Amino acid sequence: MRWALFLVLLLLGCQEKKERPKVNVKELVGIRGCPYCHDMRRPLLGPSFLDISKRYGPEDLERIKESILKGSRGRWGEVAMPPQKVTEEEAELIAEWILELKKQERRGSGR
Repeated sequence: MRWALFLVLLLLGCQEKKERPKVNVKELVGIRGCPYCHDMRRPLLGPSFLDISKRYGPEDLERIKESILKGSRGRWGEVAMPPQKVTEEEAELIAEWILELKKQERRGSGR
């Protein structure tokens, strides 16, 4: 009986990990209130999402994620960004989305 239980647990552990569900990140950004301070192309209280994307690269993913989760000060002027009420996974999705904007901008402009 123990062997059967062990075998079942072993097989369950070997199953493929599920991919994270597809999330409409732009919708998530809206739900979390980011557009109150950030616009897609022009600065509001904070920099535009496109300006953030242009300043940082893929190596800065964790830095952007931490800014979303913990807030930041002094990177874009005097106005501080307070910590946001998002999960760690949501912060990572938003940071990835922001970094992707630079690539989308290049494709859209024909470069």
